[in-house]
Formats: sequence, structure tokens, C-alpha cells
Amino acid sequence: MKAIIKYLFVLVIFYHPRIVDAQERDSLNIINSEFITDQLENIASSTDLSIDFSDLMEEYIFYSKNPISINTSDRNKLLELRIVNENQLSAIEIYQNKYGNIHSKYELAAVDGFDQQVVERILPFVSFSESASSSDQLKLKYAFKYGRHQLLLRYSQIVEPSAAYLVSKDSAAYYPGSVYLGSPQKYYARYSFDFNKRVRFGFTWDKDAGELIFRNGLSDTVSKMIGNKLNFISDFFSAHLFLHKLGFVKKIIIGDYHLEFGQGMTMWSGLSFGKSSESTQIKKYGRGISVNTSVNENRFLRGGAITLGFKKFEFTAFYSKNSVDGNLVLIDSLDNNGVTGIVETGNHRTINELLDKDAIKIQLIGANINVKLRQLSLGFTAIQSELDIDFIPNNEIYKKYYFKGNRLTNFGLDFDLSLNKLKFFGELSTTDRMELAGIIGTNIFLSDRFLITISYRNFSKEYFSFYNNPFREGSVGRNEKGYYFGLKVYLANRVSLNAYADFFEFPWLRYNTSSPTKGNEFLIQLNYAATQNMNIYFRVKLDNKEENFRDDYDFLSKTIEVNRQSFRLNISYSVFGYLFFKNRIETVVYNKNGLSESGYLFYQDILYRPNNLPLAISFRYAIFSTDSWNSKIYAYENDILYAFSVPAYYDKGQRAYLLIKYKLIKNIDLWFRISRTMFRDKKSIGSGADEILSNHKTEIKLQAKIKL
Repeated sequence: MKAIIKYLFVLVIFYHPRIVDAQERDSLNIINSEFITDQLENIASSTDLSIDFSDLMEEYIFYSKNPISINTSDRNKLLELRIVNENQLSAIEIYQNKYGNIHSKYELAAVDGFDQQVVERILPFVSFSESASSSDQLKLKYAFKYGRHQLLLRYSQIVEPSAAYLVSKDSAAYYPGSVYLGSPQKYYARYSFDFNKRVRFGFTWDKDAGELIFRNGLSDTVSKMIGNKLNFISDFFSAHLFLHKLGFVKKIIIGDYHLEFGQGMTMWSGLSFGKSSESTQIKKYGRGISVNTSVNENRFLRGGAITLGFKKFEFTAFYSKNSVDGNLVLIDSLDNNGVTGIVETGNHRTINELLDKDAIKIQLIGANINVKLRQLSLGFTAIQSELDIDFIPNNEIYKKYYFKGNRLTNFGLDFDLSLNKLKFFGELSTTDRMELAGIIGTNIFLSDRFLITISYRNFSKEYFSFYNNPFREGSVGRNEKGYYFGLKVYLANRVSLNAYADFFEFPWLRYNTSSPTKGNEFLIQLNYAATQNMNIYFRVKLDNKEENFRDDYDFLSKTIEVNRQSFRLNISYSVFGYLFFKNRIETVVYNKNGLSESGYLFYQDILYRPNNLPLAISFRYAIFSTDSWNSKIYAYENDILYAFSVPAYYDKGQRAYLLIKYKLIKNIDLWFRISRTMFRDKKSIGSGADEILSNHKTEIKLQAKIKL
């Protein structure tokens, strides 16, 4: 019997169907690109929310599996994805006009603005085929015949129980904010149909840890308290139908979607990249209408939108009516409610969290007109937002200029101007109350080896938009002024330098500041492509900001300067083409009111992708030590497809994870991931409802991808 089992094991592993491409691109090596992981780390470090990056990464994953032909007009997509800059895109077109199509990565390296380092970075997303873009004529019978069905099923769980699960659900009425009503398991399902990104439909279903699926087991008292806040489909369900390139109908969508226009000042409902080591890449390239596939439950539109194209003109009309979470309060003695703010966590685990669920209905109607001339592009956006309940911020002084009421109209004018080596961009937005906000910038290509970006932003303290996401320092697009300077220099073959300086101020009070504040941020990164298979970079980042501080004998808080300095050395290299290593060491020094803290992180990544086996293995072992949460360090981790992990390493301890991807048969991929953080000198982790009475925290994830 043992001999038979051994034989079957060998048969599965070594004689696996050769239809499996051992070099199939997936999230293990695509999203691990430094210029992407750096952005994800920056977004994660700017918020305490648990963010699903699916919408941001969807197209990177798609085009890693369906590379963009650099020899056709499809190459313009490379600019939208920030894979190349405007000067590099122009250089490709000039080269092709002179010499014809580009046939290999070696020929691409000969194009102005490209070298081995640049080519290796973009290679996962490009091909050198000469096939033209698909015709605008779409035949649905071919779409359904050749389209791809895909089903993802995922289970994950924190193994150690937190305090919120240790109290009986029957007691939830007495502890409405600290007892989780559901199980600790997290479930996720996602179905999608895709035909060349022209016909897409699908759905996403999600149940977070601690949330309920059904009311079974709840007491009558708890059921009455939560009322109709729990539906029969579970906590979150999203669906869409999207069509692209139907003659003059460029895009049309029904269901859940995003809108991205201009520089994100007036309308940009999804996530967006910001400051990073790619210091000259701050300009936004809006996609207009795009599909929502994430489980960020309060940051999308629900309804319909359509884009019509007539030569140089594009017109987009949209409508949305969606419910979002909010903090409900009584505003008068007649039991009329208002909301003090939007809750973006998406958590509905406790009675209190469920009572905030879908507290606000936001209705949007609007349009965007875009005119594309030879060197100039102009866009105009108008949006009217209406709430079914009054927005009434509380009386904290920093919220004095927050939006109040239930109706808001936003207008925005954006432009994009190209003058040879100078590229200008910007957007000016206002509201029906005449509050202004704007951003303007330029990319200067002094040569193919010397690039400069300069930008100025000014958002008034009164400006407000429900769905905007401009380039900024603060958490929201208002009450901020700033100057940004970015630089990229190719110093020599294989050596480049990235740097930026950002000077910002907040003219009015913010959370945790009792006066207007200012600050600055500097980054410099030296990149060295030592060999074709080894890349090294060294980074220094300095942050100077102002925060409130109250000493033991202070009656009022005072504003003081807070400094954070970080130093990072990162080395990545491959051996034999199937074994990859990454080493990182990062140190942090944090200073506040003369008190200094420090921390460090060291990790070793190993990625094994054998050419003749249908599996990929990723492993990390990390050692970290920080004096407190203030000196925490964020680092991206490889995860299962469409799942993302960017934890904060803090306190003292070790962390490790193991990720295995295995292709069971042609149409079924399996993932398994286990991670554990082990703290020294701690008897518990977290606080309140999330407290774990242990010095370690373990998470398990299982996922299957089925192609139908």
C-alpha cells in the first residue's frame, strides 16, 4: 500500500500534465515588483483600515497574464499603469517610425530612455507581438464562446481566539460594542467572466471574521436590536456587468463600479497611488469607468454609467445610489436622525457596528466631458450628491468647516498639455458653495536620463467631495497646501537615483492638532542593477510633522515637531532562474519632544518556482524590534491571489509565513498560506475586543481558483 501511495505521489508531482506552463505569471512574482509593493506599503502606512487592493491591482494582474503589445496602440495602456513615463512612450513611437517594430527586450533596451534596469522592470507586462488591437465590432457569440470563467473560493482565520469570541452571544445585549456575533472564520467568493476585458460580469461575496451569515442562534433581544441590518445574502455582496468598445459606446456598466477623472480632485472613487520612490510618477491617469471588484464596502458606486465617444470627444454620464455606514445621532426631540461621519471600516461584528451599517443613502448623478486634441486634453466634471439624512459633524473645533447638510454639487475642470519635453497637468474643483481646491504640476524631461516633476496643491479648508482622491499628504483632499519636487536621474549604466521633497501645511486644525501645522518629507533612493539577476537599492526617508503634546503639568496641549527617519537596504537576486531571494534591513528613529525611539526589521524572503513542477513556494522569516507603535515598520508580504498583506512590524519578536501555490489540474489552482507573529515579553496581543491572551498570532488561508 505504501508503495502505491509513493508511486501516485511521484506521478502527480513529476509527470504532471505539461499543459501547465511552469512560468505562468501570478501574484507571487508580479505584485512583488518593487515599484508596486512600495506603493502598497505607503497606502497601508497612511491608514488604520484593512484595505482590499484588488481594484488597484486588477489590471496589473490581468496584463501580467495578457501582456500588452509594445508594437500596437495598446502600448498607451503602459502609461496608465505607470509602467513607462510619457517620454519613454514617445521614444517607442519615434523608434518604431524609424526602424519598425521592436522584436526583443534587447532591442527595447536600445530605445532612448530604456536600459536593462528599466526593461527588466516592465518585462512582465509587455510582449513584442505584432498583432493589432481587437476590432471595435463585438460579436457576443464569440464572447461567450471564447470568454473565460473563473471562480475563487477562500477561507481564512486567525487561529487564536480574541476576547470578543469568549463572551456568549446571549450577553451581547449587555456588551453591544465588545461581543462578536459571528464566527471567527472569514469567507470569500468571487466569480468573474472576462472576454478580452470587453465583456465582463461577475460578483463578489464576503463574510468577515466576527460577522453573521444568518440570525440562527441569536436571542430575541439581540435580533430586535439589530432589526433589518442583516440581509439574507450575508454582510457584503457586489455584482457588475461591463461592456467595452461597442462602436461609439466606449464603455457601459450596470452594478457596482468606480469613476476616475482628471487628477482625482472632483471624482476618483477608488484607490490611487501617491508618494513613493518612483518620485516622478505623481500624475494620475484616470480610467473613467472601471469595475469594482474589491470588498472595500463603503468606497464604490452602485447604479449605472455609460461613456460615448465621438472622434475627439468623450461623454460620460453616471448615476449611483448606494448605502454606506455612518455614525447615527439624534438631532432633535422628534427622533430625527443625523450622521456625524462616514464609517469606512466595513466591519459589522457587534451590535453597535451593525446599527451603523447602511446608515446613509448617497445618491449621485453627474457627467464628464473630455476633449482630446493633438497636444491638449480638457475635461469637465459635474456631480450632484444628495443624502437621505443630514450630515452633521460634532462640535469638535477642528470640524468647524466640515460639510453640513444633505446636498452638495461639485464641479471640476482638468487639463493635460504636452509641449515637447514639458508635460503639464492639473485640476481645479469647486462646489456650489464656491469652495475651491486645485492641483497643478509639470513633468520636465530634460533628457531621457534626467526627469523632474514639480507640483503645487491648494485645497481650501471648506472644500468637500464625497468621492475624491487627489495627490496629497493628509488623509482627505481638503485643508492642505503643498509643494512637491521629484527627481529621477540615470547616473550611469545600471545606476539610477530617485528623490523627492514635499513641503506641506494644513491651514486649519486637524485631528490631534490644536493649531494649524506644517511639515516636510524627503526621500532619496539609490538603485543599482548589479547584474541581470541582482538588484540593490538603498533608501533614506525623513518625515517632519507637527502634533499635539501635553506634558504632565500642561493645562492645554501644545504643538510640537515629530521626526521620523528610516534607512533601508534591499537586495533581490535570483539563482538558476527558479530560485529567488530578497533581503531587507530597515531601521527607524522616531523623535517627539526630545524623547527618542528606534526600531529595526530584518527579513529573508525565498521564492522557489521550479521549471518542471506545477508549484511555487514563498517563505519569509523576519526579526523585528521597535520601542513602541510609533517606530513601527510596514513591509509587503506575498499572499494568495487577490489577497494582500502589509502588516506593521512593531514591538519585539519574529514573524514567518509560508505560501504554497499548486496547480492540481489544468483548470484548478490551490493556495495555502500560514503566517505567525511571535512576540517577546508579551502575554497578550491587541486590546479590547481584539485582545488575544497569547504571545503569538497565527493566520491560515486556503484558496481555490477554478477556471470553468
